[in-house]
Amino acid sequence: MVEKNLPEPQAALPPLQPEPEKPKRRGGQWALMIIAVLALAAAVVFVVLRIIDPPASPVANNVERNESPGLDGIVATEMPPAQLELGDCLRDFDSPLDPQTVVTCDSAHNAQMIGSFEVSGTDYPGANELLTQSEDMCKSVSLDPSAGLDSTWTYHFSRPSESTWGQGDRTVSCFLSVSEGNVRSSLLPEGASDAPMDGESTEESSKAEETTES
Repeated sequence: MVEKNLPEPQAALPPLQPEPEKPKRRGGQWALMIIAVLALAAAVVFVVLRIIDPPASPVANNVERNESPGLDGIVATEMPPAQLELGDCLRDFDSPLDPQTVVTCDSAHNAQMIGSFEVSGTDYPGANELLTQSEDMCKSVSLDPSAGLDSTWTYHFSRPSESTWGQGDRTVSCFLSVSEGNVRSSLLPEGASDAPMDGESTEESSKAEETTES
């Protein structure tokens, strides 16, 4: 028996074709590439300019002296070696290349800056020759006969290194320090600290230091 009211046969539909991919926009990528190239070029120019014209070295802070020290006798703390003056008495002295605590000479201290000299010549004389010159200069300083110096005192002096010599440094700075304890008087004759310094030192952090027993 043939059934009636069957649906009419439908023609088969062709398979759906995938839509073609739209071309991706490359404008954003090009923009990023251009920015990267410009940044790299700017970095190269900056490096070249720093090599050709390096920035000036920062100037050491000028430490002010207290003209009216208190009972502790402190005139200045963290005083750069280049700012020390002839006759300055120093507390907790360790090396002439370090920042110093300057105090009045009638308060407790363990060292004193006794002199400063300028080495003559244009060519670097060599470390050994400069060492001998520096020692002779520092030991030529006239000291107060009543200071009572003995073997407990040690000479220290900073002198130009070969690198600072090339920058124009010719200064030898002389110090005397006591190995133990403190003193409360100046090692220089009265009025000696009023004499002008022979010169001011430069590039202290790179200068050589020597120590010689008194």
